Amino acid sequence: MKKIIFLFFLIISCSSIDFKLPSIKSESRYPRLSPTKNNGMLMSWYEKIDSLNWAINWSEFSNGEWSKNQIISKGENYFLNWADFPSIYHFGGDTLAAHWLQKSGVGSYDYDIKVITSYDRGKNWTEPKSPHRDGVKGEHGFVSFFNNFNDQLGLVWLDGRNMEANPDGHGYGAMNLYQTTFNKSGKFNLETQLDNKVCECCPTSAIKTENVLILAYRDRSDKEIRNINIIRFANGQWSNPYPVNDDKWKITGCPVNGPILSNLGNKVAIAWYTAPNANSTVNVSFSEDEGNSFEKPIRVDLSKPIGRVDLVWLNKEEVIVSWVEISDKSTNILSRIVSKNGDMYKAKIISEIEPGRVAGYPQMERVDDQLFFAWTESGEQGGIKSKWFSVLEFR
Repeated sequence: MKKIIFLFFLIISCSSIDFKLPSIKSESRYPRLSPTKNNGMLMSWYEKIDSLNWAINWSEFSNGEWSKNQIISKGENYFLNWADFPSIYHFGGDTLAAHWLQKSGVGSYDYDIKVITSYDRGKNWTEPKSPHRDGVKGEHGFVSFFNNFNDQLGLVWLDGRNMEANPDGHGYGAMNLYQTTFNKSGKFNLETQLDNKVCECCPTSAIKTENVLILAYRDRSDKEIRNINIIRFANGQWSNPYPVNDDKWKITGCPVNGPILSNLGNKVAIAWYTAPNANSTVNVSFSEDEGNSFEKPIRVDLSKPIGRVDLVWLNKEEVIVSWVEISDKSTNILSRIVSKNGDMYKAKIISEIEPGRVAGYPQMERVDDQLFFAWTESGEQGGIKSKWFSVLEFR
């Protein structure tokens, strides 16, 4: 009998399991995944109400099944964007936070960040608040949530309050990087500028180790070099930015390709896309000192990546990274296991996707020994698509 039970679990662990998605309308788009503290995950997405209106819905995956769809927000004048879309975040206990982008003016890129919280796991939500109080009708987005060391909810974002034309009418200002936290009364503390010139539209990333908060984003130098930068909060203060690696990628426009951080305790890894001298690459780098320094980059792509990375730790020695890459005949989501010593398993095709921006930023999350992938497709049979894989399928 024990042998039969062992063989049953061996079969299950070696194969992917198709946990069906909750009921999602065919025109839904841009899923966003985040882990929960109890080894599950949350997913938020845009769901179409009618020809003019959208809602932001969410569901939780726990104990092998998805919860019934619930609404975060609906009917607002959302700023819909393939690369900068709503998120939901598990702060701990039954506390959740969510954000979206909402139009603030008539300009194409006039929009604000709206943040809400729930203290009963999504049954009720607070009134929306904006973390920025500049009053400027401009770009505010690419949010990443984090928990700070005072048990407060924090977030980092790209802020365009200084991107208006200069007083002399020549040229424009720069995109900034800002962060803030909620205080114990549920109000935002004053926002803090961390970098006064960053890449204009690349996603950010944030994690917390035992001793350090770590933020990652794409920088922009005066010479248009756009490296991936790190800022750390340690010993009560924010550090100066420093590059993960001096890629020397000079590009006059934003590539819309941000980094992703992941940690397992104090072990830190980062994945990012870069293309110096038209040589497109997806890299992974590891840190053994909580992000104070990073090791030499490990190239993981096959030769023609277009980026949009995600990253998850598997164990103390390995991570799994995903990205989008083109081949001679198709565009695909790829993923592979990468070891700290540079060893890699063969890259696996997760799915063929439509070329261009239709798929958005494909998402990846781990639950036990299974990996979940989600992305967007267009057309009558389109909407949010997903697949489950066993981790063993990547070895």
